[in-house]
Amino acid sequence: MRQSKREVKDFDEIVKIMESCDVCRLAFNDGECPYILPLNFGMSVENGEITLYFHSALEGHKVEIMNKS
Repeated sequence: MRQSKREVKDFDEIVKIMESCDVCRLAFNDGECPYILPLNFGMSVENGEITLYFHSALEGHKVEIMNKS
């Protein structure tokens, strides 16, 4: 973070921000350039840990890239 005064460090505040989001962007290494996907997501918070859930087909370019990495 370039400006440390803007960094959000409080766990509950981070969760609150994430709960207000509809989309998460995932970036994958696709050779010469990143492959960035906006995805809807679900999340759960248990025992101080955040788990993200993404819907995806079991085949396609995104899955090929994930399997390579």
